[in-house]
Amino acid sequence: MKSRFGVLPCVCAMAAFTLILPSAQAQEMSFTLIEQLVIGDDEDAPAEYLFTVPELVRTDSKGYIYVHDRRRADVRVFDESGQYVTTVGKRGEGPGEMREIVAMHVDDRNRLIVADRDSGRFTVFSDLGAQFETKAFADDLRGIPHPILSLENSFVLRYVRMYDDPEQQLPYIADTKTLHHYDMALNPTEAFAELGEIFNLDEPFEKAASDISGALKMATNGIDKIVLVPTVYSGYAYRYTHEGGSWVMEKLEGGPVPKESYVSVSDKEFEANPELQRSSWVISGPSGVHRARIFNWSLGVVILGSGEIANFTMQAPLRRNLSDRMEFSQRVELFDQAGVLLGYGPLRFDDQKLNRSIEIMSTIEILWIDEDDRLYLRRQNKHGFYVLSVAELVIGHP
Repeated sequence: MKSRFGVLPCVCAMAAFTLILPSAQAQEMSFTLIEQLVIGDDEDAPAEYLFTVPELVRTDSKGYIYVHDRRRADVRVFDESGQYVTTVGKRGEGPGEMREIVAMHVDDRNRLIVADRDSGRFTVFSDLGAQFETKAFADDLRGIPHPILSLENSFVLRYVRMYDDPEQQLPYIADTKTLHHYDMALNPTEAFAELGEIFNLDEPFEKAASDISGALKMATNGIDKIVLVPTVYSGYAYRYTHEGGSWVMEKLEGGPVPKESYVSVSDKEFEANPELQRSSWVISGPSGVHRARIFNWSLGVVILGSGEIANFTMQAPLRRNLSDRMEFSQRVELFDQAGVLLGYGPLRFDDQKLNRSIEIMSTIEILWIDEDDRLYLRRQNKHGFYVLSVAELVIGHP
């Protein structure tokens, strides 16, 4: 099975800005989600079917769906029809137990790999949890892996860095590489993708944002390509291809985006404006507290079986009054195999009742894509509970 990787939504409003337009060959297109399965939509269902926030999703070659729910220390398994099968792991510090799951993956051997932040180890489960083994995080990588992706006979992890400040000075980044290549035994082999290639580290907010777990959306073709999209999306995706023993980076230009993807918010502005309090990212770290209003962000990126790349975004409209409550639009950008933008357009469900609900549309997050190009996304339902949706993406051409 070729494994791919399909959370950090925010709500925001926007001042007037200009747009960066794409190349003339890109066309307006339509993108429709046709839901095939929804898990967690029946509030009267047994507890095994209900979620707080489904956070991590993977699938295996047998069609099983693995779901980690935020605030839990286990992984629930459902079959392809959405029926509960079993729960793998439980909260604790003993063998086969976890305390804080920060990453999860299913490899081509159908092994479930779970990274536990508090124990500093991976637990590798086989046979739906019947067997397991553990592996400590690498000693020279201070941080937590988020996420884990499969390549051919290897893994790629992104480590969320941790800072070292023995003299209480400004923190420095211990490792400037974004991605880490691992062998099948979870031993690190190489690192690539400089942090400064993707983020402007001279901007305090962007530097602070680069080191949170939700800073990047990631996808892979399961063989030799990794695509990174900053969640605070400025209109560029970054594709890394393994060629001739090294990783080659390409910068892919997306569709129309605001010239500025965010604007910093001062303490005074934040405290005086309730709307800013509701619609800003607030990041606290060793370098202080950073606040910014986000204009454009990625909801997730996937690589389709055709090799095309789909980036799902949320974009605030042109506004002059920052105190207005936000209205927004969900969009998709489609890149061809060469990384050229084919087109872009609105994202909609085929069910108009879903499209008419701001609460539902504003909570969409793309979590995974399986080898049959089914998308796994979370959203709220009409009662305000989070559900896991499995949907087909239909692309319409003009």
